[in-house]
Amino acid sequence: MTAPLLLSAWAGPAAAQTYTFTPQSSKDLTVTFQIQREGGSRVLVLGEVRNASSLPCERVVLKAEGLDENGRVVSRARAYVQGQVAAKAVAPFEVRLASTGNERRYRVEIETFEFLSTSRRPESGQ
Repeated sequence: MTAPLLLSAWAGPAAAQTYTFTPQSSKDLTVTFQIQREGGSRVLVLGEVRNASSLPCERVVLKAEGLDENGRVVSRARAYVQGQVAAKAVAPFEVRLASTGNERRYRVEIETFEFLSTSRRPESGQ
C-alpha cells in the first residue's frame, strides 16, 4: 500500500520543474571575410568577428558556405573562433573549405555563441 504513495510523491517534484531558455541575440556580432583559393579544391576563408557589445563573447562557431549560381549550398565547413571575443573588440578566424568548383559566392554566419555575464569574469591568463 505504500508503493502508490511513494510513486505519487516522486512524480510531483519532477512535474513542478520548469525551465526557461532565452536565446541571446547576435545583433552585436558582425562578420567580415575574404576568400583565398588554395589550388583547385580548397578555399581558405579569412576574416574577423567584431563584438560591438559591452560583454565578452566566447564559444563562437562560424559556418562558411559556398553557393552556386542558383544560391544552393554546394560546400560547407565550420570553425571555432579561438578564445574570447572581448567587448568592443575583434577576433580573427580561419575556415578551410573543400571546394566543389561550382561556388559562385560565399557566405559566413555565426552559428552559435555565448555572451558572458558581467558577474562571470574571464580567468586570468586568457
